[in-house]
Amino acid sequence: MPIRGMFLSALAEIWVGKIRVLLSGFCVACLVATVTVVAAVGGVTQQVARELFEQQMGRPGTMMLYPGFRDMGPAGVPVESLREMQKSLRRFGIVHSPYVDLGEAQIRVGGRKVLKSQPRNGMPDFFLTGTDYRLLEIQDVPVVAGRWFNAADDTRLEPSIVVSRGFVRRIGMSPGTAIGTRMEFAVGDVWQKIRIVGVVEGEDGGMGGGGMPPRIFLPAESVLRMGLSSMQPSFKVRVAPEHSAATAARLKKEAPKWGAEGVHLEKNFGNFVVIGDKLKLLLLGVMAAMLMLGSLPVVVLGIFAVRQRRSEFGVHRCFGATGPDLFLTVLLEGLIVCFGAGLAGVLAGYLVQGKALHLLMTRYFGVQQGIDTSFPWEAALLGLGVAVCVGVFTGLIPAWRAMQRSVIRAIRA
Repeated sequence: MPIRGMFLSALAEIWVGKIRVLLSGFCVACLVATVTVVAAVGGVTQQVARELFEQQMGRPGTMMLYPGFRDMGPAGVPVESLREMQKSLRRFGIVHSPYVDLGEAQIRVGGRKVLKSQPRNGMPDFFLTGTDYRLLEIQDVPVVAGRWFNAADDTRLEPSIVVSRGFVRRIGMSPGTAIGTRMEFAVGDVWQKIRIVGVVEGEDGGMGGGGMPPRIFLPAESVLRMGLSSMQPSFKVRVAPEHSAATAARLKKEAPKWGAEGVHLEKNFGNFVVIGDKLKLLLLGVMAAMLMLGSLPVVVLGIFAVRQRRSEFGVHRCFGATGPDLFLTVLLEGLIVCFGAGLAGVLAGYLVQGKALHLLMTRYFGVQQGIDTSFPWEAALLGLGVAVCVGVFTGLIPAWRAMQRSVIRAIRA
């Protein structure tokens, strides 16, 4: 029997057995929709976790470098020591950026409202962090308005600052209107002008959790010119993960040249890979169980249909159809039904995941708007693959039984 004849015969049987086909298609569509949603949720969860990890901790290979300086006066670590440290990092070709929580400072907004980084009582009005433009190479900084620092900001007489969305809300502005706003900044009793050039996502600039004070970022060079002190300077560095141990050993040898007793390197990567692998195994186990349980009703319906068509198969055999012809016809019928039901299931899964999961992530889990929660099309391909597999799996037994039918017994039936 030619392929065209098998295809037409399969379509004719689908039309004749509409009720059975609808029941089978409904089972397959529900199974595929569930698998698609589970796969999509897993994919989106991993994507959200990866982006949050890169925003709050850093990209793969990121480490926090804490030098243990010996001689620190009231003003904190000497500038010369920090310069020597940066020279070593540049000599080794290590991507690095200062990331220093700074001491007491004040900001005056509109000439009246004064915010303090270290009030005597209660929580600070803001956190103050010194960094530079290289942080973008190490960490995903979610800028929502304006820009991040550039190399020119290190030499500006009027310091540029980047603030978190929470700080913009604190001063009664929106991210768009805050760009270019000038305020007054003071270390001690000396006030000077500063200007907002960028706003980053989150209450804490994407670097911490909810309920934290807003954050202000200053260029590291401006920090040194202002005389802001830090008793615990730190750097964010990024190297290839496989070179992290060698880099740590090399920096520890360099530490005495900076006036430091040693260095402590804290890895900011590794855990996410383990979590992602375990999540994948869990999802694969759940999908395998659903595949087995969801296929059983379709198999039963297929076997029942073959039993009802014994006479029809006998007629086909009398007119020259071979056992393999009947096998392929019944298998093709199952594939057509399952593929059509799979398309419907993928569409249902897309509609459910596209709306419900995005709402769940943003409203109830506090995921920021900049995080990608779009539907992963790998889940749709997986859903269609499951539909085809179900079609093959559930069609094999009925097709085999159809091929084994005896011509004489079929005619007598």
